[in-house]
Amino acid sequence: MRQMMEEFEEKPIEKKEDNRLELQSMSRKERRKMMKAEMKENMEGMDPGEKFKYLIYYYKEAIIFIALIGILVFTGGRALYNSRKPVVISYGVVNCMDQLNFNSSAFEDYAKAIGKYKGYQIRENINIGFTNNNNSTFTNQMNTNFLTLSTQNYYDVIFTDKEGADFCSKQSAFHPLDSYLDKEHYDLIKDHIYSTKDSDGNTKEFAVDISDTEFANSLNIGYNDVYIGFTGAEERNIQAVYDLLDYLYK
Repeated sequence: MRQMMEEFEEKPIEKKEDNRLELQSMSRKERRKMMKAEMKENMEGMDPGEKFKYLIYYYKEAIIFIALIGILVFTGGRALYNSRKPVVISYGVVNCMDQLNFNSSAFEDYAKAIGKYKGYQIRENINIGFTNNNNSTFTNQMNTNFLTLSTQNYYDVIFTDKEGADFCSKQSAFHPLDSYLDKEHYDLIKDHIYSTKDSDGNTKEFAVDISDTEFANSLNIGYNDVYIGFTGAEERNIQAVYDLLDYLYK
């Protein structure tokens, strides 16, 4: 590729220059005919290497354009293909202390362990942060978007610290566990439940404390007490939650 770019930049030796004014006065058909004849004349006596350089130089814009179109088509097609894959888990992380060292590969290992890796996609957002006070406001527009997506069943599971769990519960982002989980999965987490207040000030079971699990410790979120809450209400969201709880506690 580097060699080709050098060929693009290097103008080959020609036998004569284009007559720009003459070309402009001709019809398109006449210009093509003249340029073809001139190209043939210019390449007379050239060895194969010189001919290659000549053609590369004079067709470089078309070559670059075609290459860019090819890259865009490939990239767009791949993105479209990936977006249509079923989601094994869509998760968010609140107040991640060190996003650069967050271990997202733990979710790839999880997907492989439950047999939902190949042909599936993992969606993530680790850039969710709340204010360190009690005014119950999001810190920026990205966090407002998080709350909107939560109500639209985008996320399956939210990983958070205690402050984030309190905030999400108060904003009605988390579903109460007793009405969200079936009996089997409620029994799995009943000894790890975290209760906090809802928007009306009533105390309810909103989150699961997974701090003592190997999975939580492997994430490198940056805090020791890790909670999960559930925001999605569709069947796909609930199945993703059940898969995770089975993985953590069975």
